[in-house]
Amino acid sequence: MKQAQEELIFVGRPFPDAMMDQEKSFSGCNLKMENDPAFRQFLKSNHLSNKRSSLVVFGPENFMYWYGVIVPKEVEVPSTLMKFVLPRTQVARVELSEQSLAFFNQPLNFVLPELIQKVTEEGTQVYENMGDSTTPYILQSLDLDTKKLFQDLYLEDSK
Repeated sequence: MKQAQEELIFVGRPFPDAMMDQEKSFSGCNLKMENDPAFRQFLKSNHLSNKRSSLVVFGPENFMYWYGVIVPKEVEVPSTLMKFVLPRTQVARVELSEQSLAFFNQPLNFVLPELIQKVTEEGTQVYENMGDSTTPYILQSLDLDTKKLFQDLYLEDSK
């Protein structure tokens, strides 16, 4: 479950926690991104049409949700999208099979506690408030070809 993770570049758009809908999901934000011509062109131009990712960046009292894709380091990011660099560190990884884009539309208050429970059951300690960590990130990456989704909870130990 624990593994080393190289530095990654996430390209997409951030959405504040206030944009979460009544079901505690970001399905509207995700749909907006999926329908955005610039995002679609970026995916196509970089041969990433079969990849998607979401990123939750926790703060002490709130969080930011990102929707987009993990990209190779050499990619040019259009002005309509933003880049977030995730550090090289250790992650606790959970793999889910038979997933689709619909996964990203599930309520975060269902998805994230389930991930954290799996990680802690394996013996990994996590912050009660993820915003207190120096690596307050949960990355979820989907490969639409294999239908595999990887959930990475970033850990502080970089060794």
